[in-house]
Amino acid sequence: MNRTKFSALAAGLVFAVSANAIEMTDYKLAESFYDESYVGMNFDLKNGNQDQTSYNGSFTGDYRAKYNSIPSAWDFNVDGKADVSRGGNDADDSEDNYIINANGHYDKYLESYENVFLYGSGELGLRKLTGAGSADDPFVKLGVGVGYGRMYNATPLAKTLRIADDLRDYGVISELDDDALLKLANVIDRESEFKSKHGLSEYKKYWFEAMEEVIKVAGALKNDTLGAFGIVRIDEILFTERVSPRYHGWLVRAGVGQILSNYDGKSTDPTLDLMFEYGKPIGYMSQFYNVAKYSTILADEVGHIFTNNMSYTYEVSNAIDWENSWNFRYDKASDVAIKDIYTNRVSSTFRFYLANRLSFNTTLSLTSVEDDINNENEDLETRFNFGITYRLK
Repeated sequence: MNRTKFSALAAGLVFAVSANAIEMTDYKLAESFYDESYVGMNFDLKNGNQDQTSYNGSFTGDYRAKYNSIPSAWDFNVDGKADVSRGGNDADDSEDNYIINANGHYDKYLESYENVFLYGSGELGLRKLTGAGSADDPFVKLGVGVGYGRMYNATPLAKTLRIADDLRDYGVISELDDDALLKLANVIDRESEFKSKHGLSEYKKYWFEAMEEVIKVAGALKNDTLGAFGIVRIDEILFTERVSPRYHGWLVRAGVGQILSNYDGKSTDPTLDLMFEYGKPIGYMSQFYNVAKYSTILADEVGHIFTNNMSYTYEVSNAIDWENSWNFRYDKASDVAIKDIYTNRVSSTFRFYLANRLSFNTTLSLTSVEDDINNENEDLETRFNFGITYRLK
């Protein structure tokens, strides 16, 4: 019996691999746009057996947008975190801190060189440290440079594969070939075009009709129509279920920047900046992503900052994502008296989607800081927390 089950499973796996020979990297639409934004919260409140009610809360938010086309591309990212806390002793006052970072690039590709581009960049930072009476001065930096490479958004193909598998399992359609899958992904990627042409209240009927036409031309519709069931399932997958972003490709940047304002209100120096970005979907269910940045001050006293942010996301099911990240930062101050600082943070999060916009998260994180300073951060910091995240769009 066990041997029979194993053989059936192996046969199923072979069929699944052969049925979908298409790769995520096959999707290279000339123009695409993707954005998402989230807010999250963790809060702990305690009363009893102490002088006063104590609390500890953390609030997060982020927005990310990417646009890609043959002649140009741009990205814009904002993320922020705020913490509030108060101890249980009478002498404990409320404390708060926050940090908000925003950055973006605009890339203009050269007509004579397909993958070479000129870029402009901007960064903004706002922060208030714990215990400080007021916020620091804002951090503002502008930059220009040259780059090579492209990043492609393959999220529409990931949505297409889920739709095709689901409708096939329910007997609505038969197998779609690779060409039909790419055409269907193209239609899904053009949602904003249908919104602009038909209006927010009417566009879905024309959008779904275009999807149905692709499937019909491919000869995969079993009853000449998707029917009410097929339309509802497509709507649920696109608007209720969660599909993690998929990106593939790579690019490098090299340029110079100018710090117009800094947190200390003093240093405004030119910089040399390097960046490497790489994305690779692994199979149909997972995504690897890495961004490495290096920046140095172009002045008499040279400082260095190197960061590497690596992530791996796996779709356990339509309702569960497993997100893993490793963030490394190296700081070498221009002042030789200040020790080098190495910061490592590793985290693993299970994200349970209660609905497309609401998720329950459990995160384990490990943080290590090496700075040769006796400031009570020498030990490995371990945190395990629960939280709620709401997707704004």
